[in-house]
This record gives sequence, structure tokens and C-alpha cells, in this order.
Amino acid sequence: MTSPRSLLFRIQPPQEPGHIHDFAIMDSPLSESPTARKNKDLTYLIISGGTGANSIAGAFGHSPSFVLPVSDDGGSSSEILRCFGGPSIGDIRSRLTRLIPVRRHPISKEDKERAAIYQLMAYRFPSDAPEKVVRDMWMDIVEGRSHLWSGIGEDKKECIRAFFVHFETQCLKRAHKRFSFRNFSLGNGFLTGARDLFGSLPSAIFLFKSIAGVEHGAQVIPVINTNQTVIIAAQLANSTTLVGQCAISHPRPSASHDSSISTPLGLGSATLPSIHPFLRSHFRRDSRTFDTPDESAPPTRSHSGDRLDAVTHDAEGHDGEGNLAYRKGEDEAPLEAKIDRIFYINLYGQEIYPEPNTDYIDAIQNRDILVYSCGSLWTSIVPCLALKGLAEQIARSQTLKAKVLLLNSSNDRETTDYAASEYVATILAMLRHYDKPRRNRARDQLLPGPEWKAANLISHVVWLEGAKIEIDEDQILESGVKMVCVPANVHGAQHGEIPLFSNEAVEWAMERVLEDVNHNA
Repeated sequence: MTSPRSLLFRIQPPQEPGHIHDFAIMDSPLSESPTARKNKDLTYLIISGGTGANSIAGAFGHSPSFVLPVSDDGGSSSEILRCFGGPSIGDIRSRLTRLIPVRRHPISKEDKERAAIYQLMAYRFPSDAPEKVVRDMWMDIVEGRSHLWSGIGEDKKECIRAFFVHFETQCLKRAHKRFSFRNFSLGNGFLTGARDLFGSLPSAIFLFKSIAGVEHGAQVIPVINTNQTVIIAAQLANSTTLVGQCAISHPRPSASHDSSISTPLGLGSATLPSIHPFLRSHFRRDSRTFDTPDESAPPTRSHSGDRLDAVTHDAEGHDGEGNLAYRKGEDEAPLEAKIDRIFYINLYGQEIYPEPNTDYIDAIQNRDILVYSCGSLWTSIVPCLALKGLAEQIARSQTLKAKVLLLNSSNDRETTDYAASEYVATILAMLRHYDKPRRNRARDQLLPGPEWKAANLISHVVWLEGAKIEIDEDQILESGVKMVCVPANVHGAQHGEIPLFSNEAVEWAMERVLEDVNHNA
């Protein structure tokens, strides 16, 4: 009889020459290694944030589907949200830019043009320059004079420029808001202009892919299809509620207390405090609205004694830099208590229950491998899971051969002192919590949905040898989830360094996962 310990893979890798990647300009991020070619017919669905999976985007073949959150309110996205509202597009822009097939040494005219488009869309204005300087840089872009247009054909240049012009027009209409171009990403400006003109974020993504020459089969899917501002909140174990991704993940020091609200757990269904006025100001209903609470949820209660004052922001944006000062990876202070759950709220502070993008569901029903990527667990991965009925879709998929978690090698502010099993438990708990209940219409009552086993939602956990978090293997294996350890001679980290996932490490791990799947088929 096979013991649980035998399910822990520690297979030595084949000795293959390493690949050196330049993360700015490189050979196509979707190019194949010999290992990847063995499984070139497999298709992947990757749940990730904007930065966590960028370095491994090339590990998933020519036609990956990336699902990304639209709730990031940091960096230049925060300024766009302040002036324009709508879903956050920073993570989506980051992934789209990463998928542009740019070669290290472009030779053909098409390769050179793609490289120039990459440089344009990836360009970010300096964050410490005077506003007048960056505005002049922006006008050089809008008027077609900037050196960044060099190498881009006139047809594509005018197509791209039209959406920059539209973005500038919208800024002028909102001149009283004094949009700041410091730290501004041109890719964000293009996507925002296209989304506003089309009234559709998926259409803006399609246009970006078409202009930039992104592989036709590659998908970048917003987790929720909406034109409204998307806000997440975190309920902590000490009854505190944090509103907004930055407040949860990387708050600026002066705002660390502004966005935290202490509420009794017994009032969990009560209306949360009003959201920032600048988020409410661009509220617009459309056919994809999701601001009303789910009919299957308990009715929202509002008590005058429960309602708290809103966090106030000057309408002109003079409250400092706001989340514009957000920098991923800066020194982090641990949260005051562990996160119990992440949930969505509307612009009035009420909890809502959005449904996943239909393209997301379609990918679950048609892809071969589901990957929960490395990255920020609570603000990148969980927002893509805290959706109605998603657990059932994953558990019942007829095509998914494996559901793989790429485990972080170190903890961050959101996961202080987490062991490996707590990452697994978090994903399982969030999927189960938001699974859509069944309604008994005869008695007009809600019945709980099936309690999915761990292996129905996560089949394998991949971790890197030398990881700085506790790997409590026995607890994970006992739940029926298998583990794959990537040895140091595969991921290449030196002794004492924090190991990071690379294309080669992910490809190697997926080989081991598929060997196990085929062995048990």
C-alpha cells in the first residue's frame, strides 16, 4: 500500500542547459523550452496578480489564459480611479505588456515594431519629477513628437495615439480634478482611453493584443466584467475591517489608520462605512452592474449606531500623494491581526456577491491545468476566488487534469508566519465560503452546496527547496493534496537566498504533476 509520504515528489531533474532571461527585452515570453514542448498541447488557466506571475509567463505554452483581479488601487491606478473610476487595469496592463513577443535582437521590421510598442506601453513617467515636467512629456506623447514613437508604423501610431488623445480629452473634462501624470504608465492610459471609448474592458484588451501582436491564443481575463469601480475589503480576526487593496497589502504610512475600521463581528452584515467620495463620483450603471447584494444572502442591515464616518478626501486630490506613492515590495509592517476573509463591497460600503466573468468560467470548462500562481495570497489570488459558484465550476470541470498551487517561498504582510498548509486552507476556505448555495423554491429556503474535498479544488502543491516558510508536509498530504518539491539545482537559488519560481522551475514541476496524473489515470 502506498504511504502518504510516497506522494511527495523529490525527483532529480534532467540536466539541461539553463536559460538566461532579460526581463525587460527578451525572447518571446511564450517561447518554448525543450521541456515545455513535451506538453505543448496542454492548455493552462493561471490565477494570478499583476507581478507575481510575470516572471513565469513563458512556462505555460502558446495559449495560456491569465485571470487577473481588477481591484488594485495602488500606483498610477489609484490616480486613474480618482479621476475616472472604473475597474483597475494596472495588473491587466502589466500582464499584457509581458506577453508582447519581443526578441532580444530584433531583425525583421515586425520584430522591431513590436519592440517599440513594448517600450511605449511599458513606459512609466518618473514619480519624483515636477508635475509640469511630466505633463510636458505626456503632451509630447499625445502630439506624436516623443522619441518613444520611433519604430512604430504610422498606421499603428495613429491608432494608439487616438486613445491617448481620448484620455487627454477626458482629463480636460475633469480639469478640476487635476490628474497627476507622475508615475503614470502609458499602457494604463491606453487601456483606460480604450475602455472609456468602447465601454468595455475586454474590448480594450482585444485592441491591445491586436496592436501589440500578442499571441492569438493567449487570454488576459478580468476576473469580473464590469465598467464600475471594484473594491475589496478584508475582515481581520480582531474585528477590524480594512477597505481597499493598498490598505490591506501596502498602505502608505500616513494612511495606515485611515482605512481601518473597527466593527463588531456580530454586525458583519451591517453596512460598512461610506467609500471615498472620489470612488463614488464616477459610479455608472450598465448591463454588467453588480452593486446590489445577492438575493441568496441575508438582507443587509443598517443601523444609525453602526454607521461610521467615511474616510474623507479632498475632491481636488490635495490630500497628499494618496496611493500614488504605493511601491510594491517596500518594507512592510505586519497586519495587526490575521485576515479572516476578503469580500467585495459596492461604492456605498455594502457587501456584494459578484459573479465571475463568463470568459473565466469558459476557461475553467475548457483548459487542462488550473494554476493558482505565486504572489500576494489575499489581494491577488483570493479576489479571483471570492466569487459565487466558482468552487463548483472548478470541482466539476470535466477537462481540468490538475489544480496546482505554486507556493510562495516567503511570507509577506498579508501572510505573516503562515505555514504551507495555511495557504492551502485559505484557498479552500474562500472557495467554499462563496460557493453558490442551492435554493429550495418549494420551501423558499437556502440549502448549503456540497462540501468539496480539498483534492477537488487543489490537487498538487509545488514548493521550492530552500523556501523560507514552514513546509508542514504531513498536514497537507493528509488532506489528499500531493506535493512536488523543486530541487535547488532546478530553481538555481544559492544557499541562503530566497528561491524564486522561473519558467524552467515551473515547467519541471508541471512535468512531475503530469507524470503523476498520467500514472493514476
